[in-house]
Amino acid sequence: MTTGARIYIAFDFETTGLSALDDRVIEVGAVKFDESGEVLDTFESLVNPGRSSSARALAVHRISDAELTFAPRATEVFPQFLDFLGDPEHSTLIAHNASFDAGFLGAEVARLGQAIPAHAVVDTLAFARRRLPNLYSHRLEALAQYFEIENDGAHRALADSLRVKSLWFALGGEAALATITPAIYPVHDPAGPFPAPRGWDRLARAALHGLRVRMIYEGGRRGETPREITPQKFLNRGGVAYVTSWCHIDAKEKQFRLDRVRSYEVLGEEPTFL
Repeated sequence: MTTGARIYIAFDFETTGLSALDDRVIEVGAVKFDESGEVLDTFESLVNPGRSSSARALAVHRISDAELTFAPRATEVFPQFLDFLGDPEHSTLIAHNASFDAGFLGAEVARLGQAIPAHAVVDTLAFARRRLPNLYSHRLEALAQYFEIENDGAHRALADSLRVKSLWFALGGEAALATITPAIYPVHDPAGPFPAPRGWDRLARAALHGLRVRMIYEGGRRGETPREITPQKFLNRGGVAYVTSWCHIDAKEKQFRLDRVRSYEVLGEEPTFL
């Protein structure tokens, strides 16, 4: 890899639960690679969260409290992980359901009293929805099966990071990313307002100024019938990004998943196709 060339880092967290405000990271996994797919480095560590995992989370990752007793604390792990991530000008972070991981990373860094890193995280969940809109499921396990990606060790952080790396290339990587507007989430402190994903500037501007938006939305009983909304704010619920909006068809406030918005236009402007 030449000096200054862009690198890619697929990463994953296992956590005590779904709330970045209240829950903690218990395992960090990441793989650093170049545009050819050559693995340059990996990062893997358990993290002692100082609390127990929820029953729901434990059923997924199966990392017991006993396994974490002698693991290093976040105060040791996350400074090392930030060093691993490197310069945001030269590294692209990738995660599946990236708003979840971007929020947990921001929360852990904020607890250290450090500045939130300027990295943004490409969401392979939204990427897969754009590339394969008719696939029955866009969960990482389903996509691994669809693309025949090795699925051993699912729901452990490094194993899932390696799957995200393979998924990135299966979806077309940087070249395909340039043809769509995916969800790219800034690392953020969940104690503050949930930020609009990068690439959704026009929707964020519509929310700021109370402008009406017409969108094509995947899912719900209306199918792909155009909907008119007035977006109000962005939020994260259970690791999924939504835009809270006034829905003019139903005459009430509703929440729409950003990864299901196929295209939208701020009325009076050119449409944005995602």
